[in-house]
Amino acid sequence: MKRFRLAGLDAGPVELHPWQPPLVLLSTTAAATFTLALTITLSLVLGRGALAEYEYSIARWQADHLAGSIFSLLGVGEELTEEDGEERLREYFRLTSLIRAELQAESPDRALLEALTNERALYENDVERVIEGYVTNAAEEAGLRRPLPLFGKVEVLWPAVDIELTNPPRVLVRSPRNEIRPKGYTLLQPDLTLDEIELIEGQTDNEDTVSVVLPIGGLAVYPAIIREDRSYYSVLRTASHEWVHFYLAFYPLGLAYNTPDGPTLNETVANVAEREIARIARELHPVELPEGGDGRAPAREPPQLVFQIEMRDLRLQVDALLAEGRVEEAEALMEEGRLHFMEHGIFIRKINQAYFAFYGSYATLPQSSDPIGPKVERVWEETGDLRLFLSLVRELQSEADLDALLVRLGVDPSTVTVE
Repeated sequence: MKRFRLAGLDAGPVELHPWQPPLVLLSTTAAATFTLALTITLSLVLGRGALAEYEYSIARWQADHLAGSIFSLLGVGEELTEEDGEERLREYFRLTSLIRAELQAESPDRALLEALTNERALYENDVERVIEGYVTNAAEEAGLRRPLPLFGKVEVLWPAVDIELTNPPRVLVRSPRNEIRPKGYTLLQPDLTLDEIELIEGQTDNEDTVSVVLPIGGLAVYPAIIREDRSYYSVLRTASHEWVHFYLAFYPLGLAYNTPDGPTLNETVANVAEREIARIARELHPVELPEGGDGRAPAREPPQLVFQIEMRDLRLQVDALLAEGRVEEAEALMEEGRLHFMEHGIFIRKINQAYFAFYGSYATLPQSSDPIGPKVERVWEETGDLRLFLSLVRELQSEADLDALLVRLGVDPSTVTVE
């Protein structure tokens, strides 16, 4: 605080206090600024083209939802008690389970589905706020509060956690035929028919390129898009995952997303961090949802195979065939594998190079054969603390940086391999 006297006046000293805006307002402003930059970046990377009529508009999404997010983050609306929040969660995910069960019926009752969906919508905003609070509490418990830019003495969790439960866009993934490598992505409308999906893929494929249209669980725009028809734990983890992307965006790792190793590093780090944030959130808020009421679809007879093992084995065999230039054999093997999974109750519409290129960016998944996955997992094993883990990996920009970090931790990178 500083004191001044105004010349020519006897009004006494004037006290000037430093500006102290609400922390949530600062956090929201930072997030909104980042979102504008992200929109510009994505529009350049994902640019519109021949598929414009099917494409998803991030700019429109943000225009429709950002103002509402600011009101929500500033606390406009009903303040829920812990008990009220848990009750909203139970109702929302109970209805989700009922909707998914009806969708599995031989002849789904469309009137019933509409009634259940309309009822669930009554709880949506409250559930979004509850989950945002759970993720916020977990991240703060992990020590992830930090100073805001230009306001170094102000520590807050930022960007603020902000989600929207909805039907997310689909993504068109392209890959060269002779190798597994992302060649481009295009976000598409969420409600495409199978005929439209096959038309889009047909227009994209050629003798050098293959494609696939895939669903996604979430998207790190602001507010983050989170798939609405998933279990409570899945929604909690996805909300955590997308927030981690916003956290990383202010560090070298997030800024390196469009480099060769960037997507795999970012997605793998987010996968590891999401697990820990969700674990802490469930420890702080031990909500117990009954079986059949936690958002999952009714249980089916478990497949008589281990998906993780067989999918990883398929990926490694395909890698070997492509490395030898045996493209047609690799494609035949992928189709054979798809039919094998379907025979055991696991339906995957299409497995091709683009399918593996997309899921391969998440290097902890069995569809990946990238050594970045086990290396990031090893960093987690050596640290075991989310704040320390993120403080180390957020500075990475390449697999070479990751190897150097492992050496600093006393681990020989050459001993960490894909199993």
